[in-house]
Amino acid sequence: MKDWYPNVKRQSSAAPYVLNVSDESGNFNRWSWQSPTYGSKTVQTVRLSGLMSGNGTEKFIGFLITAKNEFDDEVNGNFISPFPAGASRMECKDEQTSQMIEVVKNSTSGNWSSIEIKWMAPEKHPGGKITISASVVKEHGVYWDGISVTLDHHCSGPRCANSCPNDVYAKTKFGCTTCKCAGAAISGNLLVLLFAALSLVFYFMINWDNCRINWKPE
Repeated sequence: MKDWYPNVKRQSSAAPYVLNVSDESGNFNRWSWQSPTYGSKTVQTVRLSGLMSGNGTEKFIGFLITAKNEFDDEVNGNFISPFPAGASRMECKDEQTSQMIEVVKNSTSGNWSSIEIKWMAPEKHPGGKITISASVVKEHGVYWDGISVTLDHHCSGPRCANSCPNDVYAKTKFGCTTCKCAGAAISGNLLVLLFAALSLVFYFMINWDNCRINWKPE
């Protein structure tokens, strides 16, 4: 929205709009306390809608929708056509992380109370939490940022042949449990450091003995 209104601050009040993302089956009728999830290459619907007000449903003339992974080195999925009239897709660089994020936006010439856009999840799964965000222009110079929904992923429980002390297993960066024991890598590093320290002590002991043998008083 900075490109459209560079000298205008966003609204600080609660946005009169809501962003929803369907589940992996395309349904919106999930419980409110449940976070939406995605699977490998699932196609899900992103719906941006105005809330009911005293004058009916709030409308908007412009919007910008982005998809961004919580990890800079993971992909964000793709918005797929067809798009609402006047809207187009592009890639932009995030100013804070330099991550390339996909954007769907239109010019401020529409008049909608609701739009829907299809989004395809990454093939890699799990691949990090992905946040779909919207900026909405109600009228020229009046807009809101930060309307968002975060999509989580499923973690398949591994079938481990081994057991870990206190049943504490290590997790991936995505929060999924592995068959490795938590702290195993740390223990291995400590053993390496201990071996190196003992080798160093042993080296100095040998050289000290050699010095004592080869040393002759004048």
